[in-house]
Amino acid sequence: MKNRMIKLGAAFALLALCAAPVQAKLAWNKKAKKFDATITACTACHVPEKPKKGDPLSERGEWLVQQKQKLGVKEVSLEWLKDYPKAGQ
Repeated sequence: MKNRMIKLGAAFALLALCAAPVQAKLAWNKKAKKFDATITACTACHVPEKPKKGDPLSERGEWLVQQKQKLGVKEVSLEWLKDYPKAGQ
């Protein structure tokens, strides 16, 4: 009985770890959509559907990185999307 409970607990822990990144990505998409309604997926800024650190960026993603460097900040702000020159495309 004890082994079964341990296995069940491990399965739930693994499930939670797998679901966390998906929820984070959905939160980013939802926030980004506030500033550009055409954003529906990660591919709005990233080339692959399931991006990882270091993967190539789309034109919009490159623009966000340029803004980050230009402003000298540590993180990209999704609010900048409202100023993206090709917003709505």
